[in-house]
Amino acid sequence: MTRQTSRPVRVGQMAGARPRITGILNEALCEHVTIVNGGTMAQPMAGWALASLRGKRVYAFPADLILLPGMEMTIHSGQEAHDDSPCDLLWTQEQVWNNRADTAVLFDAHGVEVDRVPYPPRQTRAARSRKALLRDGDTWRIVDEPVHPSERSTQRW
Repeated sequence: MTRQTSRPVRVGQMAGARPRITGILNEALCEHVTIVNGGTMAQPMAGWALASLRGKRVYAFPADLILLPGMEMTIHSGQEAHDDSPCDLLWTQEQVWNNRADTAVLFDAHGVEVDRVPYPPRQTRAARSRKALLRDGDTWRIVDEPVHPSERSTQRW
């Protein structure tokens, strides 16, 4: 007899879901990024990730997290970071966001860029190449799109 176990569903952006980065805060020892689902459908976040482009740091969302319509969640970093799931999530107690210039990028479960916001906010959303997130085991790599098909196949989602 084979024992079956459940596995989280890893999907790209669902039709009707609209997860977006709505803000980045970096004040002294407190940092956080806020994401809201402005759509009408729930979005499973298994396999999704948030990245700092400048620091090349990546936060993987919990496999059981579902971002409901209208739901706002905050991903905390820095020495005053805390975790109060499901709306307040702990990334790390290290500083992540570069004070001079950085960009927060939200990736779906296929490594496709969904949204980006520059930090500090007074920066413009310059037309730059879209990014893709590749994962090989515990190693993450942020690259410019389009990704060569042979590179895509190394992902382990």
